[in-house]
Amino acid sequence: LNIVYEDDTLLLINKPADFVVHPGHGNYTGTLVNALAYHFENLPMNSSERPGLVHRIDKDTSGVICFAKDEATHKYLSKLFEEHNIGKWYLGLVHGKLTPNKGSIENNLAEHPAKNGKMIIAHKGKFSHTDYEVVEEFKNHSLVSFQIHTGRTHQIRVHVQSLGHSLVGDHLYG
Repeated sequence: LNIVYEDDTLLLINKPADFVVHPGHGNYTGTLVNALAYHFENLPMNSSERPGLVHRIDKDTSGVICFAKDEATHKYLSKLFEEHNIGKWYLGLVHGKLTPNKGSIENNLAEHPAKNGKMIIAHKGKFSHTDYEVVEEFKNHSLVSFQIHTGRTHQIRVHVQSLGHSLVGDHLYG
């Protein structure tokens, strides 16, 4: 476990890409939650499969993920995430050059009707909102900062695709 920060109530873990966050269909062992349950005996039991987990990030995504070490902290942080009162920023390497190099994307996302595990922009989906800004441009790529205001499955990946681009290494939407 790559612990970035820890105190009596909070634990921040730097999750590598290709590491499943919590047990679920096809992934019952070897997850980040399994590892935390092994190392920390008293995580709050907000769920038998997700003790202490406050939020999630995609398996393919690396980044800092937050765990509560007690019930009060879990309740407080979960409410912040639920009410979108916490900032979430990501960096991504995008194929091509984004124009404009700064913007906001708002649309509804829903599960693809025919492709399991894939999301699409859909009229009857859940509202999603991402702000983006190019940090640096390269010959064939752009390093982009994304701030997500909602937390939808594959949100950044679908939003980048809606701009006619894809994230480097994204085989599902690229």
